[in-house]
Amino acid sequence: MDTVFDLLGAHEPALTGALGWTLGRSPTLMSEVLTRLGLPHDDPQAVAVHLETADAAGRTDIELRTPTAHVIIEAKQGWIVPGEVQLAAYAPRLQASADTGLDTRLVTLSDSTASWAHYVLPAAVAGVPVTHWSWDDIRAHISTARHRIRGTERLWLDQLEDYMGTATSKRPVADALAYCVVISNDQFGDATFRQYVTDQRVYFHPLIGGGWPTVPPNFLAFRWDGAVRQLNRVLDYEVVAHLSERFPAVADDHTAESRPPGDAHIVYQLGPDIPLPNGAVPSGPQNLRAQRFWVLLDQLLTQPTVIDAREATRVLGAT
Repeated sequence: MDTVFDLLGAHEPALTGALGWTLGRSPTLMSEVLTRLGLPHDDPQAVAVHLETADAAGRTDIELRTPTAHVIIEAKQGWIVPGEVQLAAYAPRLQASADTGLDTRLVTLSDSTASWAHYVLPAAVAGVPVTHWSWDDIRAHISTARHRIRGTERLWLDQLEDYMGTATSKRPVADALAYCVVISNDQFGDATFRQYVTDQRVYFHPLIGGGWPTVPPNFLAFRWDGAVRQLNRVLDYEVVAHLSERFPAVADDHTAESRPPGDAHIVYQLGPDIPLPNGAVPSGPQNLRAQRFWVLLDQLLTQPTVIDAREATRVLGAT
């Protein structure tokens, strides 16, 4: 274990608890958060932090109570954002605070891009403004706060930042697992699926359902004609409500107001090709068809076949 927070595990309540604990012990980070919310922060140490507060309507992740405000933070792992029904369950609690003259806010926290969160989240719930932050926003606030402090407070920020490297849905840059997918040569819009990968240097898949990753991979390995023929690091990604927003030639049968959430896709930007042994890694004797799976990068580059690399990955306990 690299941090004290690793004792909690890497699940969503543990991640939320680590953030709440650190907010309660770092006035500088608390000041950053209050500033971003546009709330007074003259005495950040006077802010009460409550974790996993439950009532008949539900259980909140983090609640911040200042002399003048009441803030609920609902955090998620992955790029999924809380639904409006879940947020509405907290409305009576916030309404009670508003009735006493407090400023009330709802903050959602996940790795969703701002554009996707804006698309799926309401602007307000029961009159309470809804704001979305990403875990990268929290990392930025930690970085800013850390430069202004020393001692125990800085230790807690360092611990949280290191812990977030494995507990949030953003993979550490050193993570060496590649997600292996098959690419057809079927036409889609004005290009084939293969041309998107080889020429436009992008890959996309549905955001919701289908067993697709909920954590962006660091590497993508592309198979066609019985072998892995292209391997790339993922440089960046974005979530789009419909692929036509990124690729206008793709037919769009839904208006912006009526598109179902199932139309959402994640689009990866691919880096330069990583050289493969002899130009390609054969799949092996077994027909992999359209299977998708994780494989360690070093095993993919050293094993004789993709099937051997997948098995070696399993034996090493990486999947």
